[in-house]
Amino acid sequence: MNVPQAIELLLNRMNTRQQFVGGAFAALGATTGSLQMQQRDVNAAISQWREAHDMSGLRQVTSMLHVYGNLTDAEFEQIMETLDGEK
Repeated sequence: MNVPQAIELLLNRMNTRQQFVGGAFAALGATTGSLQMQQRDVNAAISQWREAHDMSGLRQVTSMLHVYGNLTDAEFEQIMETLDGEK
């Protein structure tokens, strides 16, 4: 796996989370403002990587998605190894 593939997996998992939580919140009549903030964090992390090759934001997003259960332990480890391997 390379960094663009890791980003693709993160975006896929983020979109899965938005669909699930968005549907659950919509059923309750609530908003998904926190998901919008998380999407901004993901976008900022990707921009930070593209502009400065700084992986810290991507690591944080990876950890966040893992905590929320959107990444398996194996996916989490694979992405972190990819990010740690990039210089």
